[in-house]
Amino acid sequence: MTEEEKAPRIVVRDRRAFAPDGSRRQDVEPRSEPPAEAAALGSEPKPAPGASTAAAPAQEPPPEEDPRFKQLVSLLFSQAAMLLEQTAEGSEQSGPVTDAQRAEATQGLQAVIGLLEVVEEKTRGRLAPGDARLVSQALYQLRIAYMERAKA
Repeated sequence: MTEEEKAPRIVVRDRRAFAPDGSRRQDVEPRSEPPAEAAALGSEPKPAPGASTAAAPAQEPPPEEDPRFKQLVSLLFSQAAMLLEQTAEGSEQSGPVTDAQRAEATQGLQAVIGLLEVVEEKTRGRLAPGDARLVSQALYQLRIAYMERAKA
C-alpha cells in the first residue's frame, strides 16, 4: 500500500442552506431540529419533577462602598492629572517640556485611562452605586481632558 492509500480520506460537504447570492439551495435538506449545542445553550434547566418552584433564590443585598476602592481610583486619577499637566503647553514649572517628554506623558495618560477602563469593566455589577459612579465620573473627566489636550 502507498502512503496515500493508508491516510484516511477526508470529505468536506457544504451543508449551508443558502447559496452566496442569498437563494435557498435545493441540494441541502433543512434541519428539523437545532444543533445539540444551541439547544443546550438556549434552554433553561427544567426543574426535577416534584421539586418546589416557589422557593426563589434570595436577592443579594447591594455591596457596601469600600474606602480602599476609592483610594485606588483617587490614586489613578491623581496620577493621570499629573500626566495631564505634563502634556499641557506653557504650564511647565520646572523648565520647558520637550516633545519627547510630552509624548511619554501622553502614553502614560493613555495607560492610566486604560487601567481605569479595565477596573470599570471587571467590577461592573459588583460595586456599590457610589463606587461605580466614582469610576465612571473619573473616566469621563479624564477622557474629556485627554481629548481637549489632543485637539490643542
